Amino acid sequence: MKHILKHAALIALALLGFVLLTALWLRWYTNHGQSIALDNYVDMSITEAMEDAKKRSFTMVVLDSVFMVGQPGGQILNQNPKAGSKVKEDRTIYVTITKGETEQVPVRRLPILYGKDYERKRKELKQAFQIDTKVVDYAFDRGAPNHILEVRYEGQTIIDAKSRKDQVMVDKGGTLEVVLSKTTGGQLTMPDLTCKQYDEAAFQLQTLNLVIGESVMGDEIRDKGSSFIWRQEPSAARGVSMGDTITLFLSAQLPEGCQN
Repeated sequence: MKHILKHAALIALALLGFVLLTALWLRWYTNHGQSIALDNYVDMSITEAMEDAKKRSFTMVVLDSVFMVGQPGGQILNQNPKAGSKVKEDRTIYVTITKGETEQVPVRRLPILYGKDYERKRKELKQAFQIDTKVVDYAFDRGAPNHILEVRYEGQTIIDAKSRKDQVMVDKGGTLEVVLSKTTGGQLTMPDLTCKQYDEAAFQLQTLNLVIGESVMGDEIRDKGSSFIWRQEPSAARGVSMGDTITLFLSAQLPEGCQN
């Protein structure tokens, strides 16, 4: 009797084990191949993301790397499939990550900068090359103001009127220092305007980038343009700078000592 009960118990245990194994197998079979929502790996480090993907039976492959100013290397920028997509086990996930090393741009790839409008080139350098610019000085030039006369990088001049160092490498995220043009400050000798008519003197001063300020006129003057200059400040032969203001003293009659 005991022998029969012992065998019956063993059979019952075997049947229970078979039932449990069958239930586990059915559960695995049912879930195997089932789609699940993919996690968001963007902004995670590639090391951390790969570990998580491996736990979920995914394969992660780095498809490309891009340098991003101000971001550390190895950060995931985007993924394919996107987060939330329904995927199955053994799916390969392709990601783009940030580069660890700084990218550089050779000067030969930069646009022409010398003699060009600063504001336009500032935007172009920032948008196309991620390169910043900073105005460090101004210098007199007879051309238009705020045009680039010189470009410096890390203490050396790389672009000016005489040369362009195409072999120099500039970091993305780096800063170029520029010297811009201005129409004032050029040194010259004050011309002698006495005895000239106002219109003639005004034209001459304009070509020299000198500004007519106050004009002192006698009461008898009816036509300013045809009046005569009998005195000027600063006086002739004095040193002046372009952009300086000149005062003219006018008379309706040709001053004494002047020839017609």
